[in-house]
Amino acid sequence: MNQDFKLDKFQEEAIHYAFKNHSVIVSAPTGAGKTLIAERIIENCMQKHKGVIYTAPIKALSNQKFRDFSKKYPGSTGILTGDVSINRNAPILIMTTEIFRNALLVNPEEFTHRDWVIFDEIHYLDDIERGTVWEEAIILLPPHMKMLALSATIPNIEEFIWWLKKVHTPPIKSIMEEKRPVPLHFFFQCHNEIFPNFGELKKAGLIKKYLKKVPGRFRDSHLHLKPNRLNTLVHHLKYKGAYPCIYFCFSRRRCEDLAHEVYGLNFLTQEEKQKVKELLDEITTKLRIPASAHFNFLSQLIKRGIAYHHAGLLPSLKETVEQIFTSGLIKFIFTTETFALGINMPAKTVVFDSLSKFYGRYHGYLKTRDFYQMAGRAGRRGIDEEGYVFSRINPHHIDILSLQDIIYGKYELIESQLNSCYATILNLYKIMGEKIYDLYPRSFHFHQAKPWEQKEVLGLMKRKISLLRECAYILETGLSWKADLAAKVYSFELPVSEMFEEGYLDSLDEKSLFIAITSLVYEPRKGEKRPRLTKRVKRIKEEVEQFTKNIHNTERKFRIYPLSKKFYFHLSAACEAWFDGQPFNNLHRLCSVDDGEIVRYFRMSIQVFREICSSHIISPSLKTKIINCLSRINRDAVDAERQLRQEL
Repeated sequence: MNQDFKLDKFQEEAIHYAFKNHSVIVSAPTGAGKTLIAERIIENCMQKHKGVIYTAPIKALSNQKFRDFSKKYPGSTGILTGDVSINRNAPILIMTTEIFRNALLVNPEEFTHRDWVIFDEIHYLDDIERGTVWEEAIILLPPHMKMLALSATIPNIEEFIWWLKKVHTPPIKSIMEEKRPVPLHFFFQCHNEIFPNFGELKKAGLIKKYLKKVPGRFRDSHLHLKPNRLNTLVHHLKYKGAYPCIYFCFSRRRCEDLAHEVYGLNFLTQEEKQKVKELLDEITTKLRIPASAHFNFLSQLIKRGIAYHHAGLLPSLKETVEQIFTSGLIKFIFTTETFALGINMPAKTVVFDSLSKFYGRYHGYLKTRDFYQMAGRAGRRGIDEEGYVFSRINPHHIDILSLQDIIYGKYELIESQLNSCYATILNLYKIMGEKIYDLYPRSFHFHQAKPWEQKEVLGLMKRKISLLRECAYILETGLSWKADLAAKVYSFELPVSEMFEEGYLDSLDEKSLFIAITSLVYEPRKGEKRPRLTKRVKRIKEEVEQFTKNIHNTERKFRIYPLSKKFYFHLSAACEAWFDGQPFNNLHRLCSVDDGEIVRYFRMSIQVFREICSSHIISPSLKTKIINCLSRINRDAVDAERQLRQEL
């Protein structure tokens, strides 16, 4: 890095305190330059021959950081994500936050030579599904480790710091930066017109002050509105010279449909066409991307300066799109929100297809924090004087007050989502015994919650421990032999360990083992059709569902919710074909699951197999079966390490 690079004041302050051995919490807008602070800390650690951990919320971001840091610090970067382990003793180690939390529980001494941990996107602590992992990792941090926590704006940062000072040994400094280096200019498309600001949109009177909901739909009150045409928007962006453009959709299919709409357009000069063709050929050859409908369509789009990007694509195909986008040769990309998460892909313009999305348990308007996480990709530092943000507005779907709240409202507070899983409880019980209950008052949840909420969370932990006692995971003398396995298989503890105890896992052949574990990790999408099952799979389904039934009955008895994961057999035919050595591009005919999702769940299965193998209680024969199974399934498109080891 060029040390003469002019730092912003907040960056200087953060680095100053970090070098004075303070932990530092940085809250700043997307695109403000938070990553530069991390890089200076990493360089300082390298100079002092000290190790550093860099945690990221998703594997895609972990992989990108591994590539970035490997180029900057060749030979000194490693990655550990569950399905990938490369150079794990390197001074710079990239990890998903889950894997870091797990390692702190099982083997904290392996961090004695590491001075720092960098938590990227620390506001993920607020995530309903996974936030507990960040909180547990912070509580479990070794006393000598300092932390750099990077986040979009945190309104309750003082509350957050107050808690951190209670549980974290080193002194802590919070750095707040509200100003973006490149300001944002907001535009709106409504009634197929482009409005240059919110005031003009409001003045037009096209959007009602409130929207009243009626059963099943919004009450229609604008019957003669013109639909927003993509063509109108594209021409406006061209007129403004507003490319490159990131267009955010909240549906994979919508990304592809919109790409189809602009397929006939061309955004590249003749010279750029030649460059992008050469780059595309080079990357796809290196990554050995198999032929597929996605690849065939995407390659034609890319040669016109257009692309789409979502979790349904093969990881290698997503990486191809990312690499070409960073070259500046993709001018218009349709993508889901993961493209906004920490991945350094700035553009001149960001477009929102809609301002509502599915939040896992409900469908609602975008949170202000999420809006700015994505909008923050607009405006390239040192290139653009301002970034453009276009919101496409349908008055039937949003009212003016809700729109105003999203764009001009306050960022949402970070709230604890603490809910420790069985594996975390078992690992803590092994260390602390009955003193495990003393840990809860150290949590962020305890400091935020009302007395009745505190009682509820502590009660849930006590009920989980009672269940673990009844099922003989916890004995009077400590943990039982089967608890060793349960403590290693996060999220799937009870199904895996109960099947093992009954000898069921040992009874399965290698192919059936793969089908069973993939069915355990798989989560069907809403409305996904149930597949037709072979005799083999029907038998496995009947057998494992008996385990699920018994586990759920016990959990209901102890009032533990959510219940342990069910088995879903939507990928069973794809599992059999892949195990038998068929090429990857055959699998889409056997299920209705996107390529990227197949890879994701196969990789999750690989992670679970490795976790099972890490337990000393499994039989040699089961271990041999798992090793043989891994050699059959961890290949080609599924082999995450092969993709990462390939230099681009």
